[in-house]
Formats: sequence, C-alpha cells, structure tokens
Amino acid sequence: MNYLKFVEDNCIECGVCTKNCPFLSKYNINLLDFTKKEDLAYSCFMCNKCSHVCPKNLNGKYISLLFRKNNPKYKLVKLNKESYPFRNLPKKTRKSSDLLYLGCNFPAFYPETSKALIDLFKKNGFVFSIDCCRNPVYNTGFNENPSTRLENQINNLKINRIVTACPNCYHHLKNKYKVEIISVYKWLEEYNYIKDIEKPYNVFFPCSDRYNREIFSVIKRHAPNWNDKFKNTNCCGAGGLAVKKEKDIADAMTASIQNEEIYSYCATCSMRFSKYNKVHHFASAFLDIDEEVKTDYLKNALKAKFFK
Repeated sequence: MNYLKFVEDNCIECGVCTKNCPFLSKYNINLLDFTKKEDLAYSCFMCNKCSHVCPKNLNGKYISLLFRKNNPKYKLVKLNKESYPFRNLPKKTRKSSDLLYLGCNFPAFYPETSKALIDLFKKNGFVFSIDCCRNPVYNTGFNENPSTRLENQINNLKINRIVTACPNCYHHLKNKYKVEIISVYKWLEEYNYIKDIEKPYNVFFPCSDRYNREIFSVIKRHAPNWNDKFKNTNCCGAGGLAVKKEKDIADAMTASIQNEEIYSYCATCSMRFSKYNKVHHFASAFLDIDEEVKTDYLKNALKAKFFK
C-alpha cells in the first residue's frame, strides 16, 4: 500500500507528532497534513521522533522520502558522495577478514582517532577504507545503487566483516551486502582495546541509533553510568539534509544544548554541538585519546585521503 494512503487511513490527528517536532510545529501541521505538503519534503530532519511518539507508529521520514523520490534535489550532494573525492581504499590485495570502514565524516572530524584505529587494525593484519556509505544519496531522493567499490573490496580481500566507525554507516550498510556489519565498539571490545569510562556522563543519541540503540548496547557495557538528559533535542540539526532549507530550526536544535559536557558516538553530532559544549566521542575516549572534534573538514579530509 502507498505509505501516504496508509497515513491517511490511520492518522487519528491527535497532535502528538506536532508537539514533538519543531518542523511540524513551525508549519502547524500533523503527519496527515504533511502527506499533502510535497513542497515541504526537504524540511523533515528524518529524526524518527514522530514515529516514536505516534500511537499509530506513523513516520514522517517515510513521507518525506516518498516526496523526495518524486522530485530529487541536491545533485551535487549525490555526485560528491557517490564519487567521494577524499576516498582512501585498501591498496593491498591480501586477504583481510575485517575491514575498518571509517566513512567520510569521522576521519575528517577525528583524524587522530582515525589514525589510531587504523594502526590497531594494521597491527592485527586488517585493512581500512575511507569512503561514503551513500546514506546522504539516499536522503536526497535519488536512486541509490550499492557501491561497486565496496563490493569489490569485499570480494577481492575476502572480507567477512565490515567494522563501522559511524552509526549512519552501520545502519545504512546493514543487510545490503553479504558480510556482517558490526560497530567499531564491538571490535574494540573483542580485542580488549577499550578503556572503560566509570564516571557519570550525559549521552546524546544520534538519530540513526536513538530508539533501537543497537550500537549503544555495546557502549554502555563499558560506560555504565549514563544519563539520557537530552530527550527534548530531536536532532543535532544535520539530519535529513533539512538544514539547507530549515536553517533556523537546525540552529535552534543545536543551540538547545549549551554549556554541557556531552558524550556522543556520531562525528557529525559532535561537530554540531562543539560550538556550545565540550564534546567527547566514545571511540576516542575509549582509546584514551579523547580528541577534540576538528572542524576544518576539507583540510582533514584531504589528509585522510593519504593515510597509509
């Protein structure tokens, strides 16, 4: 069934979604109204908060994606992420059962931690890859084809597991390839490379892992004293490419958390919140590096292209 029709048939217009979403609130609409507002396709941050609070489990993200597929935009995003100019792929043809998949944002915002992870994988006989998982292409509405680059790496290097540093990569790549997808935290735990965090801390959950918390299920074993303090902030402001059209909402969400010490496991969230807060990334903290987020994306991405 067409999802728009599904929403039309099931929405009870209770208004809970509007109360919990700054985008819906700004335009004074609910999810049923949204099905008739194709011009607002790129205003949704795809954070899934509406689905979480909706008594019928309806989801504005799916409405937005349907509209975007009818009228895809941001072709430059598609071109850049499909042919990611700063990609750094394995050069060796030897077998490597595990592949460290650093994504695109993590190496640019956390270059020192990326190098440390690369060294640990090399120490254990494994290789790394810096590339885009194409989740941004999916969000533009353009057709997203599986990466032949990644498929070639899997086949040529006899990869059994892809180890992701980014939660978006983890959730986007799952079930798309014939190999197991795990988080870098599971890998670090297996090899006993995690220095536990004993002190209490406040965690900001990235959109892709906020409600199922698959990745966090490993993290919390090594950082048990966590607080879910930021429930009222749906997104860091970068979700769903909506910042391009709804900068005021995006900036307000980022600014809603100020003067706090935050732990995150998304490099993009870390970058957004670092304007106002001290931000720790779990991957860096677990390695006892605790690197501050670097905001010079182009400079660091270019350096990452030549990591050995």
